Amino acid sequence: MRHLIPALAAALLMAVFIAFDLARPLGAHPWWSQQTLLIGAPIGLILASLARLKLQPVAQIPAFGAATLLAFAAAKYGQLQFAASYAENQLAGQAWYFGWIFTAISGAALLTAIIDCFAPQSDSKSPAAKTR
Repeated sequence: MRHLIPALAAALLMAVFIAFDLARPLGAHPWWSQQTLLIGAPIGLILASLARLKLQPVAQIPAFGAATLLAFAAAKYGQLQFAASYAENQLAGQAWYFGWIFTAISGAALLTAIIDCFAPQSDSKSPAAKTR
């Protein structure tokens, strides 16, 4: 149950990103800016929940942060190359599109890890529970 609360909070944040179409001002194509978030966000939430089984949130934050930066860089590079080729470079267009999907995946996972790191601990194994 503890893993579910950060994922739900991150899902609400991603829903706000989708509702306000925040990927468009960051460089996503206007036609599929919301679509990439709708594809990537659920995958990222599942990925973060699965990663929580093996890694602590403190270890997940730098990993998902680096993945988000790399995915955003790939999307931005694809955008620039696609525009420079006057929409002729199909590979650059795919890098732009899939870069935004991977940005949404790793961004949702990063949000989940950050929320999980700062969520209050309610485990019975905590030192506060042992003193009662």
